[in-house]
Amino acid sequence: MKIAVIGIGAVGSVIARELKMLDYDTVLFGRQPKSGFTISEAGEEHSYPYRIETMDAYQGGSFDVVFVAVKATALRGISQTFHHLINEETEVILCENGMGYEHYFDRPVPAVVYISGQKKNDRIEHFQDATLLIEDTSRPNIDRLITALDKHPETQLEIKKSEDFERIRYEKLLINLGINSVTALSKNTSKIFELESVAQLTRAILEEGVAIVNSEREIVSPEFVDRAMAIYKNYNPEMGTSMYYDVMADVKTEYAYIQKHLHDRKGPLETPVLDVIVTLLEAYQYKRGY
Repeated sequence: MKIAVIGIGAVGSVIARELKMLDYDTVLFGRQPKSGFTISEAGEEHSYPYRIETMDAYQGGSFDVVFVAVKATALRGISQTFHHLINEETEVILCENGMGYEHYFDRPVPAVVYISGQKKNDRIEHFQDATLLIEDTSRPNIDRLITALDKHPETQLEIKKSEDFERIRYEKLLINLGINSVTALSKNTSKIFELESVAQLTRAILEEGVAIVNSEREIVSPEFVDRAMAIYKNYNPEMGTSMYYDVMADVKTEYAYIQKHLHDRKGPLETPVLDVIVTLLEAYQYKRGY
């Protein structure tokens, strides 16, 4: 079986490292050719001399499984340039935050990603987790890969199927809605949850998000807000979020697939906190011409 990983950042590097432990032909793709990457975990650094290629230069044929682990903002471009890597049987796993980008691809397999980390130059700091959740449907190639991962306990990567994928995916969207909003706009890490004012603001954002998700039928329990707040407070205080790192780097954020994605679906609901959040993030994007 041939596997590709597109995007060797905070998420893709962890996926790539684990897949390289299996007896498969696994090819890594990045923006530029490189000779490897370094992952830091629990204060220790390990270098992995795996060649990283560029998609446009690759001529090795198509793959059985492709992991796309780039920013959601890059998915449109990827979908238009990776056709030589896929065939009618290829299963493409999308490993991004947010929702609303599946239409760029034919037969995509969206995943709920639980891999927390950040990338700085060629060094990736992996904070916690290495799990992908996907919908519980038959995927022959992915099913083979899941079996292989299960047979190799030394690998940290887990790909799990969920019969309740819709709920789980919306819950992850809401987790991103809360923490990405406050960390990006405050330009601070998870330590801000030590402030009660931030906790109260985040709770208000989550309550509005849950109301939007449940506007037609209950998908997410209202009790999820309490669970989300408990999750935030257990994060490493020095851990940022994808949108926090984007704002600190002064680059385009994924707000169109998180905050704006929900805001566009609010209908007649009153969402005063989310309204302000979306306006401020839109102003950030507009300032930079995005």
